[in-house]
Amino acid sequence: MTSRKATTRKTKLASLILMLAAGTPIAIAQDATRTGVTQHDSGNPKIPLQVTTNIKVVYQISDDRLKGTSNRGLTYAKKLLDTYSKQGVADKEIDLHLVFHGSSLTALVDAKTRKKLKADGGEANPNLKLIQELLQRGVSIEVCESSMEQKGIVAGDFVSKDIATVVGAFPRLISLQQLGYAYIKFE
Repeated sequence: MTSRKATTRKTKLASLILMLAAGTPIAIAQDATRTGVTQHDSGNPKIPLQVTTNIKVVYQISDDRLKGTSNRGLTYAKKLLDTYSKQGVADKEIDLHLVFHGSSLTALVDAKTRKKLKADGGEANPNLKLIQELLQRGVSIEVCESSMEQKGIVAGDFVSKDIATVVGAFPRLISLQQLGYAYIKFE
């Protein structure tokens, strides 16, 4: 038993020495989640995408803060899709749900409703083009019915007939997480 442990240690040590001699940083040599790691010219590790199919993500969006001229959650949803696309991952591989509740609902409603809600940024909805693009790329935009009721909004107030409603944001977030969706929160 002792000789087996010694042999295993020697093998691990020899492997580590070979990796270091080849210029592989210790952190990379020991981390299995860094498959396919390359290096920048500076020597810093460059970790590629580890998962490129069946990507499941849910964003919780609870306010209408802007990133540039559009809602932050919508902007980062597009950015996520674009980042994967630049790496050769098709939109159809990404199942992205945006669950809106609270003050974020103003990002999804028409001018008349934005005026009624006194939305920041004026009556005209600055998110129209982005919402249409995300829906066309297969993103599911979902709105909490409880928040709708609190704000006096009906489904007909949304800028698209493709925006869905859910009985509650939190039950929906729980369901999606239990189904294996990665959770990202915007507030």
